Amino acid sequence: MRRVLLAALTLPLATLSLVACGTTATGTAVTLWMYPVISDPAKSKEFWDEVEAGFEARSGVDLRVELQPWAGRQEKLGAALVSGSGPDVVLLQPDMIPQYVAQHALQPVDGVQRGEREFRPSAVTALTVQGQTYGVPMYQTVTTTVYNRKVFAEAGITELPRTWDEIKAAAPKLAARGVPVLDYSGSAEETLNLTFYPLLWQAGGSVFSPDGGRSAFSSPEGVAALRFLVDLKSMNGLPSDAATRRSSLTDYPVATGRAAMAYAATDAEARNVVAAIGGENTAIGLPLQGKTRATFGTPGALSLSRTAPSAAKQLLTYLSSPEVVDELCARSGFFPPWSDPATPADEVDRSFTEALPFAFAGDAHPQARKTMSLLAPHIQAALIGEETPEQALAEAAVEVDGILGGN
Repeated sequence: MRRVLLAALTLPLATLSLVACGTTATGTAVTLWMYPVISDPAKSKEFWDEVEAGFEARSGVDLRVELQPWAGRQEKLGAALVSGSGPDVVLLQPDMIPQYVAQHALQPVDGVQRGEREFRPSAVTALTVQGQTYGVPMYQTVTTTVYNRKVFAEAGITELPRTWDEIKAAAPKLAARGVPVLDYSGSAEETLNLTFYPLLWQAGGSVFSPDGGRSAFSSPEGVAALRFLVDLKSMNGLPSDAATRRSSLTDYPVATGRAAMAYAATDAEARNVVAAIGGENTAIGLPLQGKTRATFGTPGALSLSRTAPSAAKQLLTYLSSPEVVDELCARSGFFPPWSDPATPADEVDRSFTEALPFAFAGDAHPQARKTMSLLAPHIQAALIGEETPEQALAEAAVEVDGILGGN
């Protein structure tokens, strides 16, 4: 993520030219549903007001930007898109798109004209379903490993663990001082993309079979990933409430010394650690190495509803211009989705940029979100000790396979 405004942007958004959009008759209206990508409400409104003015001035199209909350997003959005009563353009993540494609709620964006910059190929791939692209990337996220150097040093550990085996070796020394080696937030309200799935991918596993017809997380690789967590829990290597705790930026365990490291930390969480304990006591590394090196990172993309008018594609052309994308990323703190990333603004950005090649947007499937809701309680049960990793994943697989037959 990027934290400084782009000095090269000298023109306000309201004066940006509408590249290759042509003209549209006055009276046409397009509705955009946008979410708090820019977390500060006032700054978010300011940015999207500028976007409205810029697009309307160049196109003659009435743009209606409706700022929506994250809370209740999926329920409200799903009902609106499927019924055809929702927005023309909407912000989506890759794991949401296959579901809406299967429900015939979206139309491809292949007809949107591209600017002079190329999108990161992995971002486009993540937004592609059955050979057609259903989203225009607007920003890119990535997570990676963050360490509290001070906690490790106090436990006599001079080499920071980079692999699963090294984490397990460090766990007893840290536990003797009352500090879990690894942070974990296992609440069912957490997305598995930031908890269990990165470990599953690092083990070489996947959520679904290649054809999407059945689950794949109960494989030996999946069991190894869950066994890694359960073994750490038995060594006091995870927080005592790991099975149920929610993540919190304001009470982040690595920043407060209540955990030694995190393996799927965001840029904001890393900066929180730096602010709390100082850059000299913070280390940011590559994603962890299991059988492979992997982490979660996803493009945020704008998609077209099936009922969107032609002017909506003009809006996508405007919004995907480098000027708008780069300014959105500068104000939000996310990375631009370009294949040629900008020079990192600081050491934190540099570290996260190095993690980008290992970012995976998740296993795309129409039932991806439902699968999370079925799998999460079984992971909790394994962490609590009510089920073995094998039992937990096998039982979850039965439930998930039961819903996959309808696809």
